[in-house]
Amino acid sequence: MHSSSCSMNSSPITTPIIIPASAALRSIVMPGLLALTMVICGMIAPVPAAATDQQDAATAVVEALISDVEALLEVKDASMDDRRSAITALLDAHFAMDTIAAFSTGPYWRAATPEERDEYKRVFREVLVSTILGNFDQLYGLEYTAGKATPKGDRFVVVSGIFADTTGARPQVAVNWRVITRKGKPIKLFDIEIENLSLLVTQQQENVAVIRKNKGRFSALIDVIRDRIPAQ
Repeated sequence: MHSSSCSMNSSPITTPIIIPASAALRSIVMPGLLALTMVICGMIAPVPAAATDQQDAATAVVEALISDVEALLEVKDASMDDRRSAITALLDAHFAMDTIAAFSTGPYWRAATPEERDEYKRVFREVLVSTILGNFDQLYGLEYTAGKATPKGDRFVVVSGIFADTTGARPQVAVNWRVITRKGKPIKLFDIEIENLSLLVTQQQENVAVIRKNKGRFSALIDVIRDRIPAQ
């Protein structure tokens, strides 16, 4: 297994939140050159070409995200508006935002009207960007050590790694990035697991609870998410 490391030094780091209602992530980003072989019972077994292609593509997405985040961190005098625009572009480039929004509402997405879906995606994105913006300065000082990339069927690859605070002030954090690798579709990030806790599943559970509490009204969830948008 091949691993690599990269750092984002300057100050401190945690990660921006990928799920609006969840607690702030303790780290973000992570690349990794994956294993192209695996050992089974002491014998080397080749990994199918299709699987290694998926692994390489998923790893490349994560590496690109890290590179973009590092570039943002280097611009220390950026205005809030410029940083907000850059974060929005970063999310659109690397994350399957529409798929994430739909999954985060569970079975209630199918019952939502087109107008409700559009409005939910809008407020979901706005809260997410604001959350990342508010935690962005915590992204300084983390060092990432890559782990492996593991195919999960033909639709996902999980890329793993470890984040460490270069100051030693915070404990190491294990991170898994779930990347969509469906054939014929853009390769994009879908979920982040922090210490094996899925942020997207957690968000879905919270959202479904809100809708059920309000007798199945999807609009109630939109109202709750909208209320989380900070005043500008």
